Amino acid sequence: MSHLYQISENLRGLASIDAEDEGMALAIRDTMQAVQGEFDEKAKAVASVILNMDSDAEAIQAEIDRLTARKKAITNRQEGIKSYLRENMEACGISKISHPLFSITLAKGREVAIIDNPSIIPDELTYVKTDIRPEKTEILRLLKEGKEVPGAHIERSQSSIRIK
Repeated sequence: MSHLYQISENLRGLASIDAEDEGMALAIRDTMQAVQGEFDEKAKAVASVILNMDSDAEAIQAEIDRLTARKKAITNRQEGIKSYLRENMEACGISKISHPLFSITLAKGREVAIIDNPSIIPDELTYVKTDIRPEKTEILRLLKEGKEVPGAHIERSQSSIRIK
């Protein structure tokens, strides 16, 4: 069986032939129908591969979700055990434990500013985050209405394949 691109080249080649007599035109049309049938079969095979990849991608995503949940559970458990150790070291006044393979040190926490009421913080101690981006939906609507929008124009995006 030919490759899809080869079948496409054959179809384009046949479509570009300008048949002068009726017999030749009939032969070209019959050949194009045969090639179109081959194209359809190849396209169906390609679509089957795509659908199989969809199920593979879904299975991989399910495994990623499962492993992510497992990682989160392990990380939470680890943090809980660290907190348990820290609380008990603090309660006993122990700041360092040595072991041949590792050492455990209870480090003093760093100082952090806690904001009790952000609305009364002076302006010079705040910053404003600004997000500037074009309103693409509104720009498209205006362009479709025939209005000119400086710095913008309409283009058709790449065609897509839908397999249902």
